[in-house]
Amino acid sequence: MLDQTISNDPLTQELRRIRQLIGEGQLQPAALALNKVQGQAPKDARVLLLGMRLADAGGNLPAAIQAARRALVLAPDWHVAQIELALLLARQQEGDEAVPLAMQALANAPFDEQVMVGAINTAFFSERHEQTQAWAEEGVRRFPDHLGMRLFLGSHLVNQARYREAAEHFEFIHQRAPHHLEALTGLLTCALHGGDTAQARRHADHLIALAPTDDGARYWHAMAYGQTPSSLPPGMVASLFDEYAARYDVSVVRGLRYQLPERVAHILLELHPDRRLNLLDLGCGTGLVGLHLGRVDGHIVGADLSEKMLAQAARHGIYSKLSRVNILEALRDTPSGHYEAITCADVLPYVGDLSPVIPNALRILKPGGHFIFSCEAAGQNEADLVLRAKSNRYAHKASAVERLCREAGFDSVAIEHLPALRLEGGEPLPGFLVTARKPAA
Repeated sequence: MLDQTISNDPLTQELRRIRQLIGEGQLQPAALALNKVQGQAPKDARVLLLGMRLADAGGNLPAAIQAARRALVLAPDWHVAQIELALLLARQQEGDEAVPLAMQALANAPFDEQVMVGAINTAFFSERHEQTQAWAEEGVRRFPDHLGMRLFLGSHLVNQARYREAAEHFEFIHQRAPHHLEALTGLLTCALHGGDTAQARRHADHLIALAPTDDGARYWHAMAYGQTPSSLPPGMVASLFDEYAARYDVSVVRGLRYQLPERVAHILLELHPDRRLNLLDLGCGTGLVGLHLGRVDGHIVGADLSEKMLAQAARHGIYSKLSRVNILEALRDTPSGHYEAITCADVLPYVGDLSPVIPNALRILKPGGHFIFSCEAAGQNEADLVLRAKSNRYAHKASAVERLCREAGFDSVAIEHLPALRLEGGEPLPGFLVTARKPAA
């Protein structure tokens, strides 16, 4: 959104070059070039917005916001500066300031597609659901052929269980782009929720024909044919959390009252009051377990599928190593007898089948080590493993999980039933926390 001019003067050309460097991750050369340009044009708002982009790419969101504010002071009516600052503030859950800024940007550039997209994202990141809906609908009215806005609106309507309306937008995309996998998946989802099994299977067959080796296509094909996939596709999980990373801590901890990492850290410190341990934090996300645990006499290793979540975790300076990897692969490839503790907080609802998880966790623990993990709770009248259609997450039955732990060889399995892992839709989401001990040597 930054490059709004077609000018080819030397300064503009240099700004484009610097932006390309930032986009390629070459932050040090970009910073050197930007410092030089700032000396030449200290009052050019475009230079400050590039400083914003550089700070954001370096993980310094406060500095990015400061640079965007300075740009807006220099160009108070510039819609680009308004929407860029709005987006940054929205990621900080500062919706009271972000949403009015987005409104100003829309007023100044009502037919700029990028500003419209930015406004929708501002409302979405600020968790202003009614405003998100209103701007998404307005965006489709103003730009009816913008498939990205239609896709967003369709997905937003699915989240509200408005499947018939959502299907209209997915169908619009499908007619113009028959190979659009996300639109086809959207149509399949709407058919499933609408009880039209035959239509869902037609879409599923089309999807698998287009992408026969794609994990997501296979997952949805299984769902359409009444099967319970053993796990969620890694790409689906990575995409979900990449999108969520920048606002995860503020949104989940503050908004959804998510306190599980703090509880897990408390258990670890009860087990290791001297802080002498090596810990593998599976699905570490933004590093909340490590943050609550603090520094230890040993190593904390984090593993996660989302590169952007790992970038947030790195900012704490707690983890000795962070790896972008599927947790099943991390468990499989880790040498035996390696860790005093393994944690897995709010991760297994995205994994599903625990039969490859629990035995491998036992294997890589040292004797006397502990595996601490959480699950969303399935009812006693449900199957041992349930895939919730609305959330696309797995729930596990506590008794079945305890049995798997004991069959794997854990000699002590403590289950703490939690009335609320966090809030979901304003309601408590029940679950349980397991602390399983490997027998001592």
